[in-house]
Amino acid sequence: MRTNRKAVVLAVMITNFLAAMDVTIVGTAMPTIVGKLGGLSLISWVFSAYLLTSAVSTPLYGKLADLFGRKIMFTIGAGIFLVGSVFCGMADSMTMLVIGRAVQGLGAGAIMAIASTILRDIFTVEERGRVQGLFSGVWGVAAIIGPALGGIIVDFLSWPWVFYINIPFGLLGILLLWFGLDEQIEKKKHAIDFVGAFILTASMTALLLAILQGGKWSWTHPATLSLLAVSFVGVLAFLYVERRAKEPIVPLELFKIRVIVVSNATSFLVGAVLLGVTSYIPLYVQEVLKGSPTEAGFTLTPMSIAWMIGSVYGGRNLVAWGFRRLAYLGVAFIAAGAVLLSVLAPESGRIFAMVLMAVMGIGLGMSTLAFTVAVQSEVDWNRRGIATATNQFVRSLGSSIGVAVMGAVLSCQMLREHSLYAGLHAVFVWIGGFALAAVLTMILFPKQNSLETKEARS
Repeated sequence: MRTNRKAVVLAVMITNFLAAMDVTIVGTAMPTIVGKLGGLSLISWVFSAYLLTSAVSTPLYGKLADLFGRKIMFTIGAGIFLVGSVFCGMADSMTMLVIGRAVQGLGAGAIMAIASTILRDIFTVEERGRVQGLFSGVWGVAAIIGPALGGIIVDFLSWPWVFYINIPFGLLGILLLWFGLDEQIEKKKHAIDFVGAFILTASMTALLLAILQGGKWSWTHPATLSLLAVSFVGVLAFLYVERRAKEPIVPLELFKIRVIVVSNATSFLVGAVLLGVTSYIPLYVQEVLKGSPTEAGFTLTPMSIAWMIGSVYGGRNLVAWGFRRLAYLGVAFIAAGAVLLSVLAPESGRIFAMVLMAVMGIGLGMSTLAFTVAVQSEVDWNRRGIATATNQFVRSLGSSIGVAVMGAVLSCQMLREHSLYAGLHAVFVWIGGFALAAVLTMILFPKQNSLETKEARS
């Protein structure tokens, strides 16, 4: 059987669209869901459980895909995602819904980790720039369509269909991939690093829980400090185990490759900028500019549209420009928009904020594409999954830590000056700082790299 590339692309785009949309579509339906199920105190965990389990599981799926193949692990992950969707739709309490969302996240981790790797496997560098650009644009489309679709489903059907709608499209994606992808896997017994996998999951779960809950419990609360201590000890234990494992979950040799280290460090900072903007711009529009929730949502729309444009345009020029130039240009756009956030004032109006979102969106589309392709190009097939997944995880970690830092900055500044605007201004200054740090980090990106040569040899 030969690989049907059109079928494979359609499969990964459908399933990734579902995983991406589940981050946004649920928000619109939550008021109705709370009205039916109650449990208002657990509402934040409907979102946090999904983000937590998808982030933690991403590196594990990346490694397993390297060991056992992309098709089988992608199918397992997509299946788990659909099981979680059914569980969410059948939930009769907020606790059950949170559990279902956690299961969904476990499956989404596989979808997000492996889809991009599959595209790298079946396309040349010349072809992959365009395909990856379209693939990255899926997230922008999901950000735009998700909230509106959630409202339509709640109005004309019922809230469980927010989750049930995943099932027919998810099954279609699995079937297309299963019959479209021809994958030759060398059958041999693998020494799976179960200890490393457990320690990594436990330590990262503790870290993300501390970040998610630290702002509620306070950063000096014994529970927060305990989680941070568990995470710190876990990371040390993980490094010790990985150095001795026959087939480590995360090969430490990856962090000796300069392109990967710089790409991951910059992705971490870009992740902080992204979530900081999407978290605090809506608050700024509603509370400072006195706009409606709808206006706040539309203020972010230019970022999603521009993200698609940046991804597609960057993909078309990837080979001509090279990875380094595309990444530099993307980070420069992000920094330009982020730094100008510090001059936002009530008299600036909402249009100025929307322009800045568009500028940053172009940069996000270009840089995300460039870093993904650069990381994949530095490793062989049997490490491509974990390299890609690690980059995605680091970006998620940067988002979580960044938004926690900015939350602390907002609280401290508001206590000092008793003004929400002053607090948000301080947050925007920090966002600009993260973006400038990303620009400085890019200086370390190899000036004359051999990525194109490696692609040609592979």
